[in-house]
Amino acid sequence: MATISQLNGQERLNAAMAAAALRKNATANGLSSAPLRRPDEVTISDNARSIAAATKAVSDAPAVREDRVNELKAAIAAGTYSVDSRRLASKLITSLGI
Repeated sequence: MATISQLNGQERLNAAMAAAALRKNATANGLSSAPLRRPDEVTISDNARSIAAATKAVSDAPAVREDRVNELKAAIAAGTYSVDSRRLASKLITSLGI
């Protein structure tokens, strides 16, 4: 098994001097040794905007259509509300997958 030898004092000094020279040259040439930092950026797709708008529209809509509920209450109270039994049966069969 091969081993990695430790740097001796002279090799360590040479490496430090080489690194310092590279940093100095980069600074003198207008280059920075530190990476250029850019601010974070987020881009939202058109699909995401559409979904957000739809979600907001649904959340802003009332959970109960009070106008329709009031119409039905009035029809029941007046005795004019009737149920189409064939339509009801058809919807039940469709919703149950029969």
